[in-house]
Amino acid sequence: MLQALFIVTGLILLAGAAFLLGRHFHRRPYYHDDLSPVTRQHIELFQGGQLNEAAVEAAKTRFRSLLERGEYATVEASIRPGMHFVIQVRALSEIGTEAAGHILERQLQRRLTDNQIEQSWYWIDLAGGLRSLNREQSLPHLLRCAESAAETPLGHFFAAETVCFLGFSGFLRHLDSPLGEAALRTLHRVMEGLRFGVPPQVVVEGRLGETIEHLWDYRPEPVHPLLVRVFAEALRQLRRAPHAEVAFAEEMADQEAFQWQMSRLASLEAVLEDYLKEAPRHMASQLAKTSGMAQADFLHALHDLRAEAAPVLLPMLEETGFANTELAIRVLTWSRDPIVGPYLRARAARNVPMIRRSQNRSRGFPPRKFSIPMNVPYQAILRALRGHPSEETERFLLLAARDWDPTYRVAAVSSLGWWEPILRTSVLAMLQDLRRDPNADVRQAARAALARLGERQALNGFRLALTSEDPRRLHDVVQMVASEAITLLWPDLDRLADAEDANVAYYAREALERLREEMNCRSV
Repeated sequence: MLQALFIVTGLILLAGAAFLLGRHFHRRPYYHDDLSPVTRQHIELFQGGQLNEAAVEAAKTRFRSLLERGEYATVEASIRPGMHFVIQVRALSEIGTEAAGHILERQLQRRLTDNQIEQSWYWIDLAGGLRSLNREQSLPHLLRCAESAAETPLGHFFAAETVCFLGFSGFLRHLDSPLGEAALRTLHRVMEGLRFGVPPQVVVEGRLGETIEHLWDYRPEPVHPLLVRVFAEALRQLRRAPHAEVAFAEEMADQEAFQWQMSRLASLEAVLEDYLKEAPRHMASQLAKTSGMAQADFLHALHDLRAEAAPVLLPMLEETGFANTELAIRVLTWSRDPIVGPYLRARAARNVPMIRRSQNRSRGFPPRKFSIPMNVPYQAILRALRGHPSEETERFLLLAARDWDPTYRVAAVSSLGWWEPILRTSVLAMLQDLRRDPNADVRQAARAALARLGERQALNGFRLALTSEDPRRLHDVVQMVASEAITLLWPDLDRLADAEDANVAYYAREALERLREEMNCRSV
């Protein structure tokens, strides 16, 4: 039984781990070469490899002997980072005593390595081991380290393990407590993760439909930003439910359980939509009264909803010591207020010598230190201008696209091609020139912008890449098409949605949903 639970844990992690690692190393085309032995070991395990059972049994024998003699400190001291860590966790989980559980819990508070990917795996190993022991008393320990674990590249999967504990939903009854808030953040993280590789089995194991139904019934007043984010993700999952059901095609009982959980969400669809429609007004009124993490939560929620918040945010951005400047500027991307575009351009022009920077030779790689002070949100402004079309914005972005630092060239180019160019000749000439840029990310951003505008060569390049037989390469291109909103490639993604490779089909369907959401937002 215990071994079966570990197999389930492996299946929960397998589908999306490679994708999230790819996102983490998205600037490194050959990121696989950068992976540590521990990461390679875990990827192999989740692709069907087996732990050395002799090593597991040897560790169990040694640990059991030490535990029986009360030498708990010796056991704990022997648990160290490395390829043997997962073996030791498995051994303690299979021993299954109270002392073994306590030792595993204490490892959650250890920072075992400075390598983010490896630390992610260690936390996931521990969460899976504790869940296999059905240790509900371990949940507070998991939730206390949830914030740190959630920010790691595989944080969605740590969250998935945590929400699948039987007692998880109990913490959501106390949202005003630290553990209650941590539980709500963890729930949001896993709901978000369902769009980024966490498989739909988690919906069943975590009873997510019932959990969100409970949250709705006992929602606090006034509007809570984390609840807004959870409810927004719930509606996204409803639209994806037909795609997710494919994962249960051979398991009728699991498919019925999934349908039951989604039916709980479907029964809330109308009231959740009304709640989210009214939420921006209430959140904007509360925004100026908050600070720190609470303020960041409101801004994230407003960004998720693509809400209008300029009347509140513009005065706040002028305040000395405002701590969430970049996040606030991201929210302004979606503003329809005509003063936002000029405000953003003027703010950048006051702090960045754009003409002088454009006169230096373009570099292929960013400098080791930021070339613009960190308190100047130039990159955020360049990306936010994608939502403010005008001739002045195009001239501004064309100048920024000649910056010597590729960090800012990428940001500028990524904001071109979202509307039919006003300065069409200049924009197309610049994008064509940047296809030969010394930086790979700039070249890719230029090709994406041209593809959004329907340029045939760029579209054909993406179409050719979408026929790749390399699954990793294919996944990367599918994600690129979705994130860059290249809607003209919809038919090509539609073809991949019926691919024989289940993973390829899954990511193609997810990309189609993201394109649909982008098109719906543009039409509003």
